[in-house]
Amino acid sequence: MNRWRFYWLRLRRELWVRATAYAALGVGAALLAAGGAQWVPDAMAERLGGESVEEILTILASSLLAVATFSVGAMVTAYTAVSQGATPRVAALVTSDGQTQRSLATFVGAFLYAIVAVTAINARYYGEGGRAILFLVSLAVVALVAFRLLAWINRLSSLARVGHMIDLVEDRTRDALQARRRRPYLGGRPGALTSGALILSRATGYIQNVDPDHLQDAAEERDCHVQILAPPGSFVRRGEALARVSLTRCEEAALDDFRSAFAVGGSRSYDQDPRFGLVVLGEIAAKALSPGVNDPGTAVQVVGAGVRLMDEWLEPAAEGQAEPSPCSRLLAPPLAEADLLDDIFGPIARYGAGDVPVTVRLLKALKSLAADPGPMQGPARQMAEDLLARAQGALPIAADLARVRSVGA
Repeated sequence: MNRWRFYWLRLRRELWVRATAYAALGVGAALLAAGGAQWVPDAMAERLGGESVEEILTILASSLLAVATFSVGAMVTAYTAVSQGATPRVAALVTSDGQTQRSLATFVGAFLYAIVAVTAINARYYGEGGRAILFLVSLAVVALVAFRLLAWINRLSSLARVGHMIDLVEDRTRDALQARRRRPYLGGRPGALTSGALILSRATGYIQNVDPDHLQDAAEERDCHVQILAPPGSFVRRGEALARVSLTRCEEAALDDFRSAFAVGGSRSYDQDPRFGLVVLGEIAAKALSPGVNDPGTAVQVVGAGVRLMDEWLEPAAEGQAEPSPCSRLLAPPLAEADLLDDIFGPIARYGAGDVPVTVRLLKALKSLAADPGPMQGPARQMAEDLLARAQGALPIAADLARVRSVGA
């Protein structure tokens, strides 16, 4: 995706950004209430501009601090529970959850609004007209806080559930897979350059985003082609190649221009890296199959999520959904179906081979994926054979092994 859009999305998912925006809105509403005092009718100002608004604001200021503190504590508890019960890679979805952020930001913004408004009232900043406007605004704030509080209570009932986390990861992975299915080569085309100048990374970390449109523009400006060597999700060290351009000599300014299309960070991102979502789902299943947790039902749920995702990946794009390749000068590698299967089903096959229900469910899933001719057929059959071999060594009871073999036959 566009690099500026990627940075904006990453910034917008930070909790402090939304909280700061709501806080600024609350402070602005408290201070600007006096600006419309001249348009308030005298009868309305006399009726609503009394001391009742100060009492409402005092109640808001005294209660919302406790509500905000409790909400942050509940979010931290849910974050810790998800990290321990599922995987730390999915815990970031708790803090980036839109409804959670809106609730916390509303509480903080309303608290600062009440504090600033009470201070301004005591400083005689408002006349009767301003106090009347402040009264109406305070009623709206009370209604908004009540709505967000009820929504927050409803969210708390599912925030730390492993099943809810699986659904969140599945949704994020589905979006990334659909985006990659529309542009299988990141908007470019398949191919490789045999020679040319290398674009080297200046940092060590994961490729979080690649801006194909910027690479296309840079290649058009210099009349060359560019091949992506490190697609999203790859881990690169400082000095390793990010891309190759079909130029024998390339100035440092041009290298920096191509390099700016790659975002390198300390962790992988869900947005442009569909394999990361599959890896996280596989980690959830592996954690559930550990002896300390012993929750095969979660692994079975992950198998179902994996089959749905692979089904949508294999579904032919409807007419009008597949985008043409707008980046004719860009060469990029495709996603391999064998890698997708190993990302999500590999941990289940390795750690669940000794559990009969999990093995049976995974074998059925692999058989269904291998039934349709296509790029998934071969990898699914190979993984099913490997799973049967693992089960043969992990199931000492003949009856259990016979049941698994009957499914894999």
